[in-house]
Amino acid sequence: MSKKSESRGKQFRWSKPMERVLLEVLADEVKIGNRPNNTFRTSSFNRVSSVIFEKFNIECSSDHVEHHLRTVKTAWGIIAQLRDKSGFGWDDNMKMIIASPTVYTEHVQAHPTHEKYLNKKIEMYEEIALVVNKDRAKGNFAKSFNDVDLDIEPINSDADIAIEDISKDKNAGKQSASSSETFAQPRRHRKRGRDTHDEESDIKTISEKLGQVADAITRLTWDRLDVQALHDELMKMEGFDEAFLGEAFDYLVEHERLGKAFMAKSINLRRIWLEDFSSHKF
Repeated sequence: MSKKSESRGKQFRWSKPMERVLLEVLADEVKIGNRPNNTFRTSSFNRVSSVIFEKFNIECSSDHVEHHLRTVKTAWGIIAQLRDKSGFGWDDNMKMIIASPTVYTEHVQAHPTHEKYLNKKIEMYEEIALVVNKDRAKGNFAKSFNDVDLDIEPINSDADIAIEDISKDKNAGKQSASSSETFAQPRRHRKRGRDTHDEESDIKTISEKLGQVADAITRLTWDRLDVQALHDELMKMEGFDEAFLGEAFDYLVEHERLGKAFMAKSINLRRIWLEDFSSHKF
């Protein structure tokens, strides 16, 4: 019995290679203008069916294609939600949603099915975005790793400038107060009350700014890959040849973002990554 006959009457299952074909064909259909009014024609679905049969000798109806497109759209909804969620970052070069170890662990415990979208490259991201007719990760979504759960300005000299400006304002206020004491003694009591209020406001502003700086420094510290820790964790992985682990180590150091993502994974996820690396060598 042929594979074509076997596939009839059974639940259709999409493999990764088949899903890749679906995305490639539908993305091409979009590019050549075969999606009027943001809706694919049946002819586009039929084209996917034909290519799948040619490549895999498996019968795939247009209904199967249309149904799986809904699954792709659902996955995109989760990706978009996570990408825009506070506490998560977006690496537009790697096409990867990034979360710190703490955020990753807490979120996966609450939403186990989201694990496959975090700290790993989203395969065929551009094709998915094109097929579901959504803007690609630019503008508001194009956040770098340093932006993870960080809602303040980038750390440069901004905090110092702000503090310096506050200090200047305070000095100017003191000079003004001195002049008032010399030439307007009757208003001294009211001026003192206003200065006290200003000083309290200044102290609060400085405290908030320093808190933001300290928080940002903490996150930037995690942003740096601890090469020694990565090596130690890799060498703890059982069932792998030392030479292979050394090769994986070199690769993760060279691709630092993947190295940081590896360190954020659980033992089981690290093992899965190593097995994939062994099979594909990226």
